[in-house]
Order: sequence, then structure tokens, then C-alpha cells
Amino acid sequence: MKVDRKRLARPGGFSCGRVGKHCGWLLAALLLLAGCGGSSSSTTTVATVTITPTSATLSLHGQQTFTAAAADAKGNAITGQTFSWVSSSPTVATVDTNGVVTAQATGTTQITATDAGIRSAAAPVTVNPPVASVSISPTSATIAVNGTQQFTATAKDANGNVVTSSVVVSWSNSAANVASISTGGLVTGILPGTAIITASVGNVTSPAATVTVTP
Repeated sequence: MKVDRKRLARPGGFSCGRVGKHCGWLLAALLLLAGCGGSSSSTTTVATVTITPTSATLSLHGQQTFTAAAADAKGNAITGQTFSWVSSSPTVATVDTNGVVTAQATGTTQITATDAGIRSAAAPVTVNPPVASVSISPTSATIAVNGTQQFTATAKDANGNVVTSSVVVSWSNSAANVASISTGGLVTGILPGTAIITASVGNVTSPAATVTVTP
């Protein structure tokens, strides 16, 4: 290929002759800048989606909020993602766009979150039947002043099955000056007398138990 030396030497044009021995270095630098220039973009690919908690047990109409997290193939968290939530059985429990699950009926459903076509492992959600009855044990007790007695409450559904998960028991005491009762059902004698103890789960209350405090 012929090189037009006159064109290279034209005023205002680039001339290797003017640059001399540094011409090669200059061209190399220009090529390097051209290679590094321009825009560079990187796309982070979602490799895994996980949800928390991994399971839940709810009472009827109870709620549980699930959260989702995305990560790349190296396990690095990817933030700012939008997840699609699905309940395998919406008649048992629904899930909204924020991951809030609401129990609708007794049964089990699976909750998943999806981002960029990647679906999480399923989180099972169990909805317990409503509590139909509550009983406490013992049904009566006699304790001395400063003595204690532990009471326990049992909740059952309409079929007589014991309901254990998502059961919150509230204790009541008719005579706080005679005896006290803790949130765990422990009664402590304060003064001689009689106190009536009951336990409630939601709007279902047990039959009364009598506590007699002796001197």
C-alpha cells in the first residue's frame, strides 16, 4: 500500500515525521484510549431467590409477612428487585404484592416469590381450624400465701382436636389482691381468700378454676 507522504506532511495533518521516534508510542496510546473509551455496561443476573420465613402456621384470618431476597451466582445480594408472589391455594391463604399472607380457611398452601424468571423454594403455610373450646388444668387448687400453682390451658377445635400452633392464651384473675397470675399461667398466693382463674383464646373462654389461698 502506498503512503501519501505529501498528505501526511500537509499543514494541520498528522505527520509521523514530526513526531519522530515517538510516533509508535503515540499511536499505541491512541489505540488504547479508543479501546477503553465508550460506554461499558454490565448486567447482574438473578441466580437465586429466597424467602423468609421458610414456613408459617396461622390461625384463621391471621397474617404473616414474608420477605424475598435475590442473589447472583456468587451469592451476592441484588437489591431493588420487584418480586411476584403466588399462593398455590388462595382459598386457604392469599398473598398480596408485598408478601403479606392472610389465612382464609383451614388447610395448607405453598408461598413462592419469583424475580426475573427465578422462583424461590416454596414456604408451606398451615392454617389451623378455629378454636372452639378452652379448658384449664387443674380445675381447682389450694395454696399458701407466697405458694404457687401452675395452670395450663388447652385449646381444641370443633372436632375435639388439640390446636397448638398460633394459640395465644390470655389469663384472667377475679381477685388480684388474693392471688396473682403470670402470662404463663403461674398463680402465686398473696392473701388468704379465693380467686377465680380463667383462660381465653380469642373470644373463647374456659370454665373457671378456683384457687384458695390459705394463711
